[in-house]
Amino acid sequence: MLQDENDRIIRDARKIIYPGSNGDPWWDNKQLMVQIRSAIEIFKATHPNCKAFEMNKSNGGAQRKQRDTIIPQSNLDVCFRGQPQEMTTASREAKGLKAVLKERGFDVSRLRAKCVPVCPFESHNCCMARLLSQQEDFINQESMLETLIKSAGHECIFLPKFHCELNLIEMVSYLLLIIC
Repeated sequence: MLQDENDRIIRDARKIIYPGSNGDPWWDNKQLMVQIRSAIEIFKATHPNCKAFEMNKSNGGAQRKQRDTIIPQSNLDVCFRGQPQEMTTASREAKGLKAVLKERGFDVSRLRAKCVPVCPFESHNCCMARLLSQQEDFINQESMLETLIKSAGHECIFLPKFHCELNLIEMVSYLLLIIC
């Protein structure tokens, strides 16, 4: 929420709905997208110096520190498989793309850090960012949301997109329709 100097709410991304035949319409994708855009605008206003995450080519600088990891068993170089990999330098700076990939045995001497504006379709090693993004440990890394939910002792299950038949709430709704 966005507040003024007297802590009065100027703008709020929260949306409370009262659906029903005489109430608000049921929550849908269009409303969700409006809410997310509003939340992004509020975030930008409340955090003007915050930038989107991008891993630098070199160590240090304005980049987020990554979690330490284990180099996956699928790594091309057998010597590095299963080895722990710290994602910070000895001086506690965040490691850049080049250092992380070199520690995994990749030759990145001819690769740029990132394709601009985006990587070519179906590319596998066009740039360092793409190469690292395809590593098993980066693909399978839990999101902050998953970590938070699991740390509270709950399960976090993401359902496949466009498969409402796998969503339990849809099954319950369907059963209620049949019973009624």
